Amino acid sequence: MPLDDNAVLNPAVGHYYFAPTTGQPIPDDITNPATPYVDLGHTSLDDPFGITSEGGETETLGTWQNKNLRNTVSPRVETVTFALQQWEEQAYRAFWGANATTADIGGRTVVQTPSVPEELEGALFVLVRDGANGMFFHFPRVSIARADDISFDAEALAGLPVRATVLGMSGQDWTYQVGTFGPLATPPGS
Repeated sequence: MPLDDNAVLNPAVGHYYFAPTTGQPIPDDITNPATPYVDLGHTSLDDPFGITSEGGETETLGTWQNKNLRNTVSPRVETVTFALQQWEEQAYRAFWGANATTADIGGRTVVQTPSVPEELEGALFVLVRDGANGMFFHFPRVSIARADDISFDAEALAGLPVRATVLGMSGQDWTYQVGTFGPLATPPGS
């Protein structure tokens, strides 16, 4: 592959969009996704995006006649991690559970955290910008829940660390899509 100075990505700005129903397609306008997608707001600059995985180990199977006959690969589970930094109801439900409730107590709204939280399921779309160029990740089905404990630092913005486990969809042989790096202008005809 030849060197291409225009094919490198500086992920300077990004946006997380969530749709409360699974199976949502890639938005027609990837720079401004329409309903049912909603912008999840400010997210951490320190650790803006990551995909981790578990599984995917290769095991070599053999027979008496051929000790190294075939490889099998265990299923891979991938997770997107990020920290929500807007302390609002959508973030509370992602962190404390989709079944978290709110109540008005003494004129103040409070979040009542469930003892058995339910994960927030839907579709996730992540737009990564590098000037006029960018790319995206489209996850048609994820389950979002708390990723870590809350920790406050007086010299940093506080956040709610969450993880979105990428789930499969029946009848679909892929779990997510990655848009190629290029101009972010909406393609003609869309």
